[in-house]
Amino acid sequence: MTELRIDNKWPQIFKQFDILNRSYVAIGFFSSSEDSKLLTIVRANEYGAPHIQPKNGEWLTIPTKDTPMGADGGPMPAREIPGLFRPKGKNVLAVPNGNKFKIVYILVKEVTIPPRPFIRTAKIQNEKKYQRMVMNGIGQIIDGSMTAKELLTILGETAKNDIRRQMIAWSDPANAPATIDRKGTNNPLVDKGILTRNVECRILEGWHE
Repeated sequence: MTELRIDNKWPQIFKQFDILNRSYVAIGFFSSSEDSKLLTIVRANEYGAPHIQPKNGEWLTIPTKDTPMGADGGPMPAREIPGLFRPKGKNVLAVPNGNKFKIVYILVKEVTIPPRPFIRTAKIQNEKKYQRMVMNGIGQIIDGSMTAKELLTILGETAKNDIRRQMIAWSDPANAPATIDRKGTNNPLVDKGILTRNVECRILEGWHE
């Protein structure tokens, strides 16, 4: 006698859909502190920061190409640079360099960072692609060739790389001349790679607007 066996995959399919309903992908920059240096830089670039003035003291310090790097990969704070002084009559901070001096910071009263919405732009430009990925992924979940976690991971990694590409491609508005001189390039969102390295994607649980 021939035995007919029906493989009911629907319980597993519903389980994967339940995981999708309880999970979401977060892509961006994460920190345990809302006041972290990384998030401050991200917010200033994404939304702009007009009329930045010093909180303490009289001057803002703008790094130059000769500013040494600190432990965090960014410009070393002025207070940590040995031998730093302000030449008479000049709005700069410098260190001795033989009989001359080397400028490591430019002093200004105020700066404005124009908005460079690289995160929102990447989302808008790729939104339809993400929708197609989700629809294709749902089809693959139904036929058993993909899990919910795999779909979310692929979606997150794709969006993360799209944000990185947007950062690298961004050129307008350009950097200030002093910044171009320091970085050696007019790419406003790429310096030492701190931002590009810190874009992350995380699969989280719970409803999220």
